[in-house]
Amino acid sequence: METKDSKKKSTGSPSTKTDSPASFKTLLSDQESPAKNDKPAGTSKSVKLPKLDDGTPREVWQRYFAEQKPSPDNVAQIVRRLHQQKLYEHTIACIEIALIEQPPQAWMYEVLAFSMELAKRPKADIERVLLSRSDFTAANVPEMMLTAAYLKRMDFNERALAMYQQASRFSPARPEPYLRGLQIARELNDAKGVEWGAAGVLTNVWQSGYEAQHREADNIVAVVEESLRKAGRSSEADALKSSVAAAHHRDLMLKLTWTGDADLDLSVEEPNGGICSVENPFTTAGGAYTHDGYGPKAANCFEEYIAASALSGDYLVRVSVLDGEVVGRRATLTIRRYVGTPDESTKTISIPIDGKDKVVRLSLNDGRRQALLERHDIERPVGAQGIVINAQLAGGGGGGGSRPFVTGSVPVVGASGAIGFQPVITNIREGIGFSAMAVVTGDRRYVRVSVAPFFSQIIGVDKFTIPSGR
Repeated sequence: METKDSKKKSTGSPSTKTDSPASFKTLLSDQESPAKNDKPAGTSKSVKLPKLDDGTPREVWQRYFAEQKPSPDNVAQIVRRLHQQKLYEHTIACIEIALIEQPPQAWMYEVLAFSMELAKRPKADIERVLLSRSDFTAANVPEMMLTAAYLKRMDFNERALAMYQQASRFSPARPEPYLRGLQIARELNDAKGVEWGAAGVLTNVWQSGYEAQHREADNIVAVVEESLRKAGRSSEADALKSSVAAAHHRDLMLKLTWTGDADLDLSVEEPNGGICSVENPFTTAGGAYTHDGYGPKAANCFEEYIAASALSGDYLVRVSVLDGEVVGRRATLTIRRYVGTPDESTKTISIPIDGKDKVVRLSLNDGRRQALLERHDIERPVGAQGIVINAQLAGGGGGGGSRPFVTGSVPVVGASGAIGFQPVITNIREGIGFSAMAVVTGDRRYVRVSVAPFFSQIIGVDKFTIPSGR
């Protein structure tokens, strides 16, 4: 579904960061249950707390879970009440037992870490809890970035930087890990981290306002390079300078400019057949549609396409007139190849504007891109030209959920030479659910909505035991 409004009436809105942790106070407030993100709001009755002085906190909650078998909603309610009463040791024990007795939920790790911080538990234990919220075998980049944001919030800066770097290895074209990681590397004065982050920003960040972020990356590099030279670490400074210089190379840059109260659009068909345009601002061929302009302000009358690392081959550039009048009925297309290298070249073409689309064919012989990007690399929670809104709605019966099952086993050899089997546990979704995703372009001209219902039922479960022995 698409809707279209005039760009001239667009007011825009600030971007929303998707990997910043929510306030722990919000998670534990009366208004919002910490489980609100894991299942729909329920109407569960208030639960009664057990006698808290009848043994250690762990003994109290082991007994309570064995006898009462509370639901996930009840556990969330209990945790909130314990936290409000500042009973942090009981909060910790309750969540730890819940993680053993029930399928884990993301909020449990976050609240557990926060409670441990308030209870003055060792930093290493808090760090281990935050790391436990991510499934590293699943390569879930958004979850990794959210975990990194929590680690940063609790001052585990080295671990947060390492988490962002790991996320970038799984999704190398995604800009967020570099943007967040570069700031942490600067705080740590980590030269290697700054080199990684700055190069990543200069190569992969093409969202609206990217010029300011590129300048900031260059400024951070300049400060770190100077400090390295003052410390007598010239070889490291030279390596940093060389890496950042290479990150400034651009295989292909296109810029369409005009004058007047008009709205022109630029679209680029790449060698693999993909089209980069305002509706599809990022492509698997590495193209980025970085600016969608319109008149009458001269500073906004331009369209821009950049492929930092582009495919070799032929490109078809299409210029379309949406509305308005162009002064002189001419627009200018500037083509730059191999920017920042000794082979850099610039060509300017005058485009007649007569109400019909114009197509310009150009070739790029020495593009550096050897393989297409994965689709998940170019899907942005907050893109260069828009915002993606995800919604998960559970419906029907008890809604959607997941249950852990053993789906295999892996042989392992212990230190003493004993051979055993480690079970492989997988969470399998069950129930009725519905997901929807809306993509709003940055100029508020288009909305694309995709929906996906799912129906899942687990049947035919086999129970078995794994014998022990040497």
